Amino acid sequence: MNSTDKRKILISCAYFLAFLLLGATEAAIGPSLPSLAERAGTSLKGISLLFITQKAGYLLGSLFGGRLYDRLKAHILLGTVILGMGLGLFLVPLAPGLVPLLCIIFLVGLSQSTLDVGGNVLLVWINPPKVNSMMNTLHLFFGLGAFISPLILAASLRFSGGITRGFWILAAAVVPAALFVFRLPSPVRPEEEKSERKPAAEPRLVILISLFFFLLVAAEAAYGSWIYTYALTKNYADSVSAGYMTSAYWGALTLGRFTAIFLSLRIQPKLLIGLSLAFALIGLFLLVSLPGSVSLVWAVTLITGFSLGPLFASGITFASGHMRMTGSTTGIFLVGASVGGMILPWGIGQFFESRGPGVMPLSIFITTAVTLALFGIILAAVRNRRLT
Repeated sequence: MNSTDKRKILISCAYFLAFLLLGATEAAIGPSLPSLAERAGTSLKGISLLFITQKAGYLLGSLFGGRLYDRLKAHILLGTVILGMGLGLFLVPLAPGLVPLLCIIFLVGLSQSTLDVGGNVLLVWINPPKVNSMMNTLHLFFGLGAFISPLILAASLRFSGGITRGFWILAAAVVPAALFVFRLPSPVRPEEEKSERKPAAEPRLVILISLFFFLLVAAEAAYGSWIYTYALTKNYADSVSAGYMTSAYWGALTLGRFTAIFLSLRIQPKLLIGLSLAFALIGLFLLVSLPGSVSLVWAVTLITGFSLGPLFASGITFASGHMRMTGSTTGIFLVGASVGGMILPWGIGQFFESRGPGVMPLSIFITTAVTLALFGIILAAVRNRRLT
């Protein structure tokens, strides 16, 4: 391996570390909802505004983050937003009320999305050895972070009686990651290819796939955000074991992503997407239809996380096989994903107390069923496109 490849791998490792922290930050909100609601002096309905605010920041960063990387020194921008994310994590448990907390969460969401865009774009720019494998590894680290974060918060609750130390541990971990990025040379944006064999993105297909990502991320984020409060409210877990359950969900999702790396070598993306949605639907149906129990909730949590794990990357792979993937097209997909991750978790919060905790699994079950039906429509649209 030559020195250039070694440098590319070192830079890739910096991105992996950044995505580990990105996943940890994403998974920190759900297990903290009851504590944050109590600190802010509001209800679960009120605290669910966090999802709207975070995703509003995420949406803004998704829209403009790519343009900033085109114009600024990439690693200066990336390191800065990592520090911004850490500052937000430090301030979350100190917020004196709901409005200051919402402002902090907006900063966190803005930093997260700019980091998300940067990790995906810059890894392609440096073009490391086996770039496809490295890209899967990047998203695997996101899942690892999401798995670790609830464990840290559960330990914080157990040993200190609150979430403050947990958030501060996450915030402290951000600093060396940012310094690592700052010390590395920024990659240079490669020139765009002059030609592309794949057909241009058809607006109708772009809209359908964007809606697919909207529904997919809605289900994924809603389960990860509300399983803690659902298990706690239904007396399936105490505050510590509910944190472990949240961690298990993200861990299963990560395992699903890892498994998909090998499955994708043998089966087509469309089949992997269909099977994953079907298994997730079966698990959620059991939770909706059968009498609840601790073992059932644990089983469904693992099944759902594992099944949803491969879907995002497989969706991107499927889309890239049927259209020319430009930056703007990818941005539209990420906007759909951001809005989905904002709407459903917030919507569940509006009815969780008035209609009961059962609204959570039912909403996610319906969303997953619609996602499967929509994917059938997408497949039909692709077939019709080939015939015309």
